[in-house]
Amino acid sequence: MGIARFATLSDGSFLAPLNSFKRHEQALAKAQRAMSRKEKFSNNWKKAKARVQKIHARIGNVRRDYLHKAMTTISQNHAMVCIEDLQVRNLSKSAAASVETPGKKRQGQIRPE
Repeated sequence: MGIARFATLSDGSFLAPLNSFKRHEQALAKAQRAMSRKEKFSNNWKKAKARVQKIHARIGNVRRDYLHKAMTTISQNHAMVCIEDLQVRNLSKSAAASVETPGKKRQGQIRPE
């Protein structure tokens, strides 16, 4: 799971991300601007705040719905599902090096100080 692809399957196929925030970004910005112009804790501010909260809730609901539908499809079409949580930090660990122990990908680039 990541930013460029929502999920990548072992056969090479992948699910594209939904980007629910980008779809609602303009409406959210408009509602937040309207809320910022209201006097804090007035009734109109509370109504504007409710609009902002409603948009945030909708974004969360869309994400949750997409996740449930994607996982349902995967679980119905595959006998076994394994999930791996990759850390970017661990992927680039071999690049970390020192003068005594050069990293796999940085050999020849280390300058002794």
